[in-house]
Amino acid sequence: MFKIFTLIICCFAFNCYSQDCGEKRWDIKTLSDFDTSMINFSNVVETTVHKQVELAKPTNECTFRMRSEDTVYSLTCKVLAYKKQEDDKDMHLIIQDLKTGEMMVAELPSSDCMSIKKTSRYQQIKSLDEWFVENIGNPKFKYTYLQKPILVHITGVGFFDTEHGQKGMANNGREIHPVLSIKLVKK
Repeated sequence: MFKIFTLIICCFAFNCYSQDCGEKRWDIKTLSDFDTSMINFSNVVETTVHKQVELAKPTNECTFRMRSEDTVYSLTCKVLAYKKQEDDKDMHLIIQDLKTGEMMVAELPSSDCMSIKKTSRYQQIKSLDEWFVENIGNPKFKYTYLQKPILVHITGVGFFDTEHGQKGMANNGREIHPVLSIKLVKK
């Protein structure tokens, strides 16, 4: 009986049973997984939406951080639309390649989520939430489509998501998640 009680206490302490905001590889999406220590945040790789959507799609859903999910990428793109997701509270952006018009998703995890508050990147993510509202708009639970797409430079970690009805999703499931910074680009 003592062993079962100890196991239950340990699981709650380490958040085994529930995620406060999201699901499906949530710890990887929010940089709260153990493998986050393998990411070299000071080595940022320039890329494009086109290069990201051309990556090979994983053959199965992994529970660990895959190769190319341990890399911080930087890309210039257009933001076409954004919304706050009801189920995981993330802010979803539909972004577009400047040359090919290909689209993919970039996500800002919600700084209100307990798992985010526990990471070393909490203040950075909270500041990004505030920056987004001030510079682009306040996200609602349905998409805001921009009449004139906004040119931005995004930095964030590469991630492969599974198909679950996201608008703008790349065929290979590739996303930038989490987004770590966004800057407006002057033409």
